[in-house]
Amino acid sequence: MKRKSFWLISIVFVISFLMVTLPAQAGKVLKVYTNADVNEMEKWAPEAEKAIGMKIHWSPRMSSNELWSKVQAEAPNFQADMIWGFMNSDALIGTARGLFIPYESPAWADIPAKFKDPQGNWYGYNYWFAAVVVNKNLLKEKNLPMPKSWVDLTNPIYKGEIVMPNPGTSGTAFLSVAAIMQLFGEKKGWEILEKIDKNVAQYTKSGSRPSQLVAQGEYAIGISWDQAIYGRMEKGFPIIGIVPTEGTSFDLESVAILKGCKNLEGAQKLIDWLGTKEGQTFIGTFRSKVTRPGIPGKVSLDPNLMKYDAKWSGENKKRIMSEWKKRFRK
Repeated sequence: MKRKSFWLISIVFVISFLMVTLPAQAGKVLKVYTNADVNEMEKWAPEAEKAIGMKIHWSPRMSSNELWSKVQAEAPNFQADMIWGFMNSDALIGTARGLFIPYESPAWADIPAKFKDPQGNWYGYNYWFAAVVVNKNLLKEKNLPMPKSWVDLTNPIYKGEIVMPNPGTSGTAFLSVAAIMQLFGEKKGWEILEKIDKNVAQYTKSGSRPSQLVAQGEYAIGISWDQAIYGRMEKGFPIIGIVPTEGTSFDLESVAILKGCKNLEGAQKLIDWLGTKEGQTFIGTFRSKVTRPGIPGKVSLDPNLMKYDAKWSGENKKRIMSEWKKRFRK
């Protein structure tokens, strides 16, 4: 009888324990939206799970535009705890609209202020920049001068030699267009873009494609993004990456906690990890540049970054793209 009583008490205790702990364990899942590629998240999520001690459920990969449209459509009843990977222009707009929960992460204390919101609404953990790529063999063969600036691309000598992504489909292209607008003002910016357009032989759908076409020797010059250029340089293609002398724009990949977050502990732990030396070193094996000083990314060059107004770009993107479509159709 004593033995039966012991087992009965044990069973009741176990059932009671499970009833209390299972709901808590069920809550130890962090739900995130992301614009990161699936092959990246398949590696990133397990590494982050080890660091934060809980499971991460991440959304199927969305483009930057799709992700931000989803967030705006759901507000304020978000179906995720946070966004892990979205454009900084959207992070700035979301902050202005009060869509995020601020969090002051101690892990980010010694990361430069330009890579984080002063109130902790968002943090930028890696970035990439727009650049020009040239095929040095073709330039020599066709006796073309080496371009050094955005304005140099307007030179009629480059007619039919430039390939550029379409800003309607490529974030790289829009980043370049926005850079020119901000560096020279809209009026002169459109004049520069019109002159560049006369030299463009082809607009591609993706921002990486121009690097590939220039590397293959199909065009002498392209507008692309850092990793697509410098990655091919490392493989031995006869190309050179050029950061325009006026400076270039960059996109700061950001993370933020959504209002109504059901797993605040997990969200804060993920932000902390992304700012640590360990987290930044891990991300640096996948991305061009990380934001913690002294941690290498896949691109070693330190570019001449302009004072890029990402919020202005986000707020004016629709208007600029509408005007672009009217002016340039190839």
